[in-house]
Amino acid sequence: MKWKSTRSIEARAAIFGKDSSMVKCMRSNLVWFYSMSLEPLDVRKERIIMLAEAYAIFGALFLSGTWVLYEWGSSLGYGGCSLDDGSFACHPVLDRLFEAIMTMAITANLFMAMFASLIWIMSILFSGTHQNWVFGCRHVLIICHTLLNGMIMLTILGVGVGILTKLAPNWPELVIAMAFFLSIAVSGVYQCSILIATQLPLEYYHFPLWFKWGLLPFPMLTKKSRDKIRAGAHQRAKELKARAFKERTVLDPSVSLKDSFSPIGRLLRVAADNIGKKDHDISQYEARLEKDWYTKTEELKSMTVDVLARYMPRRMADEVHRTLALELESPTLNETGAGGLRMMAKRESVGSRLIWYK
Repeated sequence: MKWKSTRSIEARAAIFGKDSSMVKCMRSNLVWFYSMSLEPLDVRKERIIMLAEAYAIFGALFLSGTWVLYEWGSSLGYGGCSLDDGSFACHPVLDRLFEAIMTMAITANLFMAMFASLIWIMSILFSGTHQNWVFGCRHVLIICHTLLNGMIMLTILGVGVGILTKLAPNWPELVIAMAFFLSIAVSGVYQCSILIATQLPLEYYHFPLWFKWGLLPFPMLTKKSRDKIRAGAHQRAKELKARAFKERTVLDPSVSLKDSFSPIGRLLRVAADNIGKKDHDISQYEARLEKDWYTKTEELKSMTVDVLARYMPRRMADEVHRTLALELESPTLNETGAGGLRMMAKRESVGSRLIWYK
C-alpha cells in the first residue's frame, strides 16, 4: 500500500500521547484489518489470499452444518413443536422463530462464501502488483467478517431454540440439554472475549459498542479490565507504529535523535545522514550490533570496513569507519562526563565540520 495510506491508518488507529484515556474510540470494525495493511507487501499479499481463502472454505464447508441444524430443528424436517395429532408440544411461535433464525444463518453462510471467493480470486490476480490492495479490500473483508460473526451468533440461537422445540415438554431432558448447551456457549464466548481483549487490546478498544456488548461483553464488565485494555492498546499502538517504520526502513519523524537512539544508534544515524539517507531507519543495523554485544562506540573503533559491512550496507560501513577514525585522531571528540555530549564528524561536499549531539 502507499505510504500515504499507511500514515493515515497510523494516525487513526494508533494511540498517541501519554494519557491513553483521552483517545477517542473509532467505534469501527475496520480495525480488524488495519494491522495487516501495515505489513510489508510481500507479507500482506500472501495473508490477504489466505484470509479470503479461510472465509470462503469455512463458508462452503459450514453450510452443511447449518443445513443439518435446520433439518434437525425445523417442523418441516425432524423437529418442531407440532405433533402427529395436530397439537403442539410448545408454543408455535418457536417454530416460526427457528425458521427465521435459520433462514438468516443460511443466507449469511452463502453470501460470506460468495464474497470471500470473489476477494480470493481477485487477490490472487492483483495483491502482488497493487500496493494498496489490502487497504482497499477492507470494506469487503468487514462484510465477510460481520457475516461470520452473524453466523456464529445465529447458530448459537438456532441450537437453543431447536432444543426447546425438540425436547419440550420433556422437562428433564430439556433441562439437561439446555444446561449443557449454555455451558458450552457461555464458556466459549467468554474465552474468545478474553483472548481478543488481552492479545488484541488496540483492536478491542476501537470496536463499536454494539459489537463489544453484543458479542464480546465480558472484558467490559469491570473498570479494572477496561483500564487494562486501554493500557494494552497504547502499548500495541506503539509497537505497530515502530514496526511499520522499521519494516519500510523509513525514519519515524515524530521522535528526536537524542531520545530514540543509543550511542551506537546515534553514530549510525549521523553516518546515514552524511551519505544522504536522512529518512532511512537504521534501527535494524543497531539491533544486529547489539545482538553481538556491541553497545558502545569504542568497541567499533578496532573494526575494519569489511567487518562493519557485515552489520550494515557497505557505503554506510565506510562512513562509520571514517567517523570513528576522525574521532581517534581528535581526542577532544570523545564523550564528556559532565554534559554527556559527543561530537560527530559530518562530511560535506566542501569539507568537514563538527556537530554536537546531546
